[in-house]
Amino acid sequence: MQCLARSLASFAVIVFTVTAQPASARDFNLSIGKQEVLDSKILGEKRDILVYASPQLKPGAPLLVLLDAEWTFRTVAMAAEHLVNTGRIPPLVIAGIANTDRGRDLTPTFQGGEFAPGPSDRYLSFIANELIPHIAAEFPIGNYHILAGHSNGGMYSLYAFIRRPDVFQANIALSPSWGLDDRFVALLDRALAQPSATPRFVFLGAGGDEEADIAVGALRFAKTFEAASGANVEYRYQVFPGETHGSVGLRAFYAALEALGQPDPPLHYGPARYLSEAQRRRHAWARRFGSAFNEDSPPRYSVARPILDALSAPGHPDLKALWARLQSEYADDFRFDPIERQNLIAALEARGRAADAAQLRALPGFAPAADVIANNYGKGIDLSSGLVADLPLHGSAVDLLHKSTTAVVHGAEVVAGRHGNPNGAYRFNGQGAYIHFPTNDDYKTAGSVTVSAWVRPHSPAAYTSWVALTTPRGPSQFRLGFGPNPAAQWGATTFGTRWTDSWVIGEALPIDTWVHTAAVFDQTLGELRLYVNGRELHNVFDLIPWTESSGPILIGAQHDDGVYFSGDVSDVRVYHRVLNPAEIEALSKAD
Repeated sequence: MQCLARSLASFAVIVFTVTAQPASARDFNLSIGKQEVLDSKILGEKRDILVYASPQLKPGAPLLVLLDAEWTFRTVAMAAEHLVNTGRIPPLVIAGIANTDRGRDLTPTFQGGEFAPGPSDRYLSFIANELIPHIAAEFPIGNYHILAGHSNGGMYSLYAFIRRPDVFQANIALSPSWGLDDRFVALLDRALAQPSATPRFVFLGAGGDEEADIAVGALRFAKTFEAASGANVEYRYQVFPGETHGSVGLRAFYAALEALGQPDPPLHYGPARYLSEAQRRRHAWARRFGSAFNEDSPPRYSVARPILDALSAPGHPDLKALWARLQSEYADDFRFDPIERQNLIAALEARGRAADAAQLRALPGFAPAADVIANNYGKGIDLSSGLVADLPLHGSAVDLLHKSTTAVVHGAEVVAGRHGNPNGAYRFNGQGAYIHFPTNDDYKTAGSVTVSAWVRPHSPAAYTSWVALTTPRGPSQFRLGFGPNPAAQWGATTFGTRWTDSWVIGEALPIDTWVHTAAVFDQTLGELRLYVNGRELHNVFDLIPWTESSGPILIGAQHDDGVYFSGDVSDVRVYHRVLNPAEIEALSKAD
């Protein structure tokens, strides 16, 4: 017990040797978890419990009960913390049980071919009836409980799977002992034959350099799960090359937890084919743990995408059934707003598919309001419709649509414009000069955008941008600027769950010459078109969705890389709709 006491006393703090720091240096929290004592009436003794709770904990969090905590707790808590911080598993609570008499608690006995009642069952009762309620009284855990162990602890996790299937929804069994015992394997096989109302998860792991009895035994357990095709159990079996019985824990516990938080596999058909990994992970967590544990909605495609797929499929599937399924099963995965519905109808009608548009209008709840400003897929020109930012930059930094808004000019200078008129543009020096138009709810959209700007580059530099709209977390929703080879590349960069670049290659922007640039981001149909002086030079037909943003709008800068544009800019316009080619040409010729 003295050795155990020393181990428990040291588990909570990881100590680093560092050079002395000034008193003003930040304090770093080097602890992970805490120690509690639970007085067990079932076991008739006090038990040391090591507890870790994710700082991001939310109601309904999973609970991981960890065996042999004096050896495994720190490793598992650090692995879990990393996985939570990188979005791989939901925030959770870990309750590690330190041993007092490991052989007594973790060693079942038999009567013939059956397990005999005894200390191992009392230990299970302690976990189910005392430990879990104790943790639930302290933390907002839900009904998803995981039991994890290594070696005899791994075997005991399988024992709990057999004896108390009501307690744990997931079991992690690393290098489990007793795999060569025919009685244990037979009892596991029988347990798998019993119907389970809810899905269960089992992870089996072993090192590639384990002792023969462990390696073969773990494989026997895995084959038993594999043969139980009718069981409502998702199981994983993984061998870790080069790892021994003593070293396998870190890699295997990490892999087991990562597997538990895996997203649904990608599909290549139906509405699900559009789901990002973040969306597929939300579905998997909601199904497994009862919640997605994330209030932030990831970027979503327009509902037009799956509907267009259906309309293009042979035989036209039942649109009414598809529409109902989209609203029930994928309500949080696509954008269903009236603008998207009207955009889809407008696109179909412009392409001579009036019958398809009529079918959509007839669907319950599909027809949008009459006053929605839709994308212009026709030939008409209306340069005021859908305009949300009008920034002439003619001697002052003002948004003509929001004249009370105060823009901040950081070092940019007023210069002559493209017609030689004084005070007709702003000049940016490429060394920190830019203009900041503050956030505005009128700028906010996750849908289609058209951006138009006159620019006169002086010294093109990689990734510099003449206009960008920034998201609340920093990356640009969109930006127009130069690529990594500025002498030959310019175009647009967007940010959804990652940055996506679309460069015009082969027609560089001229130096010290005014040109009209425009980008049309069609989030309804998933298309991007880039223009110079009214001519379309580049298109993309799989535009990645972005998150809603209300700005700010930056002229001469982008925050993604902290670089600045060198050149002159005037007459920037932002629309919340698709402009057609005739409208882009009209902008390029407007005075």
